[in-house]
Amino acid sequence: MKKLILLLIITFTYSAAFSQIAIGEVAPDIKLPDSLGKWKPMSEVKSKLILLDFWAAWCYPCILSMPDLKKIHEKWHHKGLTIYTVSLDKNYYEWVSKCRKYELPFILVNDPYGFDGKACKDYQITSIPNKILIKDGKVIGANMSLYDIDKLIEKELNK
Repeated sequence: MKKLILLLIITFTYSAAFSQIAIGEVAPDIKLPDSLGKWKPMSEVKSKLILLDFWAAWCYPCILSMPDLKKIHEKWHHKGLTIYTVSLDKNYYEWVSKCRKYELPFILVNDPYGFDGKACKDYQITSIPNKILIKDGKVIGANMSLYDIDKLIEKELNK
């Protein structure tokens, strides 16, 4: 039984990891509201690089990655990186509470439709946390660890 469960987890993780938008594709625009209900289109972000982060307040691995994501923000924001996070939380108050608790300095928007929302469908997101690096409106990084994302950001912003 343990082997079957492990096989199912590996199969799901493998298929989910390769189901998102491909490198080189045009990054679809995302237009979602922030915690105050103000619309924050990703197309209005004027930045050299955008790190798109799909997450949720109920997702333990997402919360665990936030300190490292904040470090990447602190390291590269002044050189042209913007982190645009899409929360998949249905519970608005839990989402806002986590954003405040962790003092997240990113663009924070929410899609209460979760995986059924337009952003997840456009980017083919089937699991979180999920990060995509965008430059000049095209995907340049996906399916990467935060370490590898940091190295790619370094390469792109130090050209």
